Amino acid sequence: MGRITSSIGLSTGINIEDTVNKLMELASQPKTTATARKAALGTQQAAITDLTASTLGVQFAVKRLATTSLFTKRAVTSSSTLLTATATSGVAPGTYQFTAVRQAQNAQVLSSGVASKDAPLGVGTFSFRFGGAITSPVSLDELNGGAGVTRGKIRIIDRNGGAATIDLRYAQTIDDVVNAINSTDTADITASVEGDRLKITDRSGGSGNLRVQEVSGGSTAADLGLSGINVAANSATGNDVLKLQSDLALSQLNDGNGLSIRTGVSDLNVTLRDGTSLSVDFNRVSPPRTEKTLGDLINTINEADPTKLRAEISADGDRIVLTDLTTDTGGTFAVSSTSGGSLAEDLGLTGTATGGTLNSGRLRGGLQSPLLRTLNGGQGLGTLGTINLTDRSGATASIDLSGAETLDDVTKAINGAGLGLRAEINSARNGLQIVDTTNTSTSNLIVADGDANNTATKLGIVGSVSTDTIRGGTLSRQIVSENTSLSDYNAGQGVRTGSFLIKDSNGREGAINFTTLQPKTIGDVISAINNLALGVTAKINDTGDGIALVDTGGGSQRLTVTDVGGGKTAADLRLTTTATDTTVGGNPAQVIGGSTAFNVTLDADDTLTDLVTKLNALGANVTASIVTDGAGTLRNHLSLVSGIAGRAGDLLVDGNGVGLKFQTLTAAQDALVSVGGANGRLVSSTSNKFTNVVEGLDISITGASTDTINVSVAASSTDVESAVQLFVDQYNKLRDKMTSYTFYNTSDDTKGTLFGSSDVVRLDSDLSRAVTQRYFTTGSVRSFSELGISLDDSGKMTFDKSRLQARYQSDPDGLTSFFTDATSGFAKKVDDTLERLVGRDNSTLVNRAKVLQQQLEDSTTRIDFLTTMLDKQRERLTNQFYAMETAISKIKSSASAIDSIKYINPDGTSS
Repeated sequence: MGRITSSIGLSTGINIEDTVNKLMELASQPKTTATARKAALGTQQAAITDLTASTLGVQFAVKRLATTSLFTKRAVTSSSTLLTATATSGVAPGTYQFTAVRQAQNAQVLSSGVASKDAPLGVGTFSFRFGGAITSPVSLDELNGGAGVTRGKIRIIDRNGGAATIDLRYAQTIDDVVNAINSTDTADITASVEGDRLKITDRSGGSGNLRVQEVSGGSTAADLGLSGINVAANSATGNDVLKLQSDLALSQLNDGNGLSIRTGVSDLNVTLRDGTSLSVDFNRVSPPRTEKTLGDLINTINEADPTKLRAEISADGDRIVLTDLTTDTGGTFAVSSTSGGSLAEDLGLTGTATGGTLNSGRLRGGLQSPLLRTLNGGQGLGTLGTINLTDRSGATASIDLSGAETLDDVTKAINGAGLGLRAEINSARNGLQIVDTTNTSTSNLIVADGDANNTATKLGIVGSVSTDTIRGGTLSRQIVSENTSLSDYNAGQGVRTGSFLIKDSNGREGAINFTTLQPKTIGDVISAINNLALGVTAKINDTGDGIALVDTGGGSQRLTVTDVGGGKTAADLRLTTTATDTTVGGNPAQVIGGSTAFNVTLDADDTLTDLVTKLNALGANVTASIVTDGAGTLRNHLSLVSGIAGRAGDLLVDGNGVGLKFQTLTAAQDALVSVGGANGRLVSSTSNKFTNVVEGLDISITGASTDTINVSVAASSTDVESAVQLFVDQYNKLRDKMTSYTFYNTSDDTKGTLFGSSDVVRLDSDLSRAVTQRYFTTGSVRSFSELGISLDDSGKMTFDKSRLQARYQSDPDGLTSFFTDATSGFAKKVDDTLERLVGRDNSTLVNRAKVLQQQLEDSTTRIDFLTTMLDKQRERLTNQFYAMETAISKIKSSASAIDSIKYINPDGTSS
């Protein structure tokens, strides 16, 4: 039988629902109380969380005040818009002087003209590269044993009395000196370089003395080896100013290619006249030692056995001398490289000793000239002998070049042959050319080999022409060695980090991962490749300008190198080019040349326009275009502009293969500033930005001027002010929060959520004590009030910046110590206090939040329990009321039945 669903009892007329609700209202009082308590706890928890967040804001501001760099902020001003500067904390306050000598320039060259840009140029090869000119001028800082040149002015007086004052304050290289002298128009003189000396030549035709003088008591002329020149002659050669010194870096030897020193194995084997031998080990592993300078190298040789062998710098300063100290018993004094090495060759020590003395080869080139052994890609030209010369007048001479060590030795010998010939660097700056100066045409200009050494051929100048010039071929000066830094590779653009795969001719693969390997030099890369156990050998290529891979496996597949994952490492190393077929030891081989030069091959119908298109398609940091003159027959010129700023982007262009000659419109040059004013220290940069030019000071230039620019650096309190203001703001924000949560209004008896909270009282008292107490650090500042920070009547902070600024100016160290002292400073002490209040572990507010959270969870549990109990009670009461209704209904039904019963009298009637 279903339950009656009416809320009004049909039998009793009672409103069951209202009655149950009223009864449950009485029964729900405990739940109502628990719910109210939970709401109060939630409000408290929110307030505690809010206070915690604000207190953490104060702690963050305090931690910032512990940062030492805040107190070393520098304000920088420049006296000229040509130079801007930024300073770090490392620069000392003061005034620094600079001269913006010149801005960086990108190289631009322009070709000789052609009649039509759309006419075929003919079959040929056009090549260019960045850097690598056959000559590389020495920096003035390297002269005089590394003491350099005191830059200033010199005066040169020609034999006719014409005087020129040469300003060398901003000269950086020996070329700058030569160019400055040759640019004068007040004295008829020229400057040139002969080996390690400057030469001044008089062209005035006068009869007086050729003189060189200092200006204003300087020493520039003396430092250039020109001091004291006062001769009745048409030329004068200065003193030797380029010599080796003990602290010369080994990386500067051999024209900057350094030495091939191996680690973990001996490098030199020395046999002595007494029949004994010595082994010399550089870059020793145990005990560890790495030679960095020439002095280190000499010391290691001398330590091999001081009683038997001595090494020292030669008297002329160009080489090292080994002396055999043993008794001559018929042995041979000689030096050789140990197996697999080449150090003896690098040092030029493979020659024949004279008695007990063995001289090395010259260890660096001249002021402008490379060593011959760094030509031909670093393989040298081998043994030289005689060349035969014939000028166009028919005069002849034979020149012995067997003793030549530098290219300057070669040109000097040719120019001193007594013929009408001049040897000079060719227009492409990659080799020699011989120019006839006789202005006759009786004979061809002839340069021929004079003996079996084929010297003229090796020098690339052999020929017989009816013109006045024999243009020599490239001599391939080595510009890449195993010591070359990867960051300097590709004209300073470096090599990007990534991975690449090498597959040899037999299909075997090996991977090189720069991320794992972390190579620093080209030698590191070569070693890693050679350790792959492929049929591939890596080495410096034959032109000395990159890495070559040689596959001698004899397989049927092609040698390939492929970048992995979209990287550019192999491309930057120039190893992704197509392998070419060659022979090695009479056997077929494949080689990837790895040259850092760029070559464009022209077909018979290719035009100047086609050449421009092909050059721009290389993606080689060069922009090619056509410049057309307004008049003339040969109006169209090829223009090339380097995309690499500074000297690293110097363009070396060889258009001889397609009949184009080039002139330099804009020379590649680094930006240059003089630190310390006009006579200061010269500093260069490939861009117009100079980093750490003075420790902690960076500058940028936007123009050039001979005026001195003053850069003022002053201590600045702006960062400190900002940090203190942040602390004050955060503190006051916290104070406002505490006030809003702890107020009591007597008029209406209202109070804040955390009124009377002992936790807030502790927060208030501890923090107030921390900011008002005295601090005893090593400095003189003891309190906040000394810095213009005080508390008002409401407990909030006020900050007078002017007082902090004055204290910073008068006592920056004391102020710094007050805030940053690691044990007693304000930041340390207040941070410790705040850590006890809001730290992650066992702090006051965090613990309070945890207690409130537990109470909230307990309240929730109780409310859930009461809810369940009340639900059951409501169900029970409702059921009871409906059961009562059912019972009463039954009773009423029974009563009705009884009432309906009739008594039957005996007479048959009912009653």
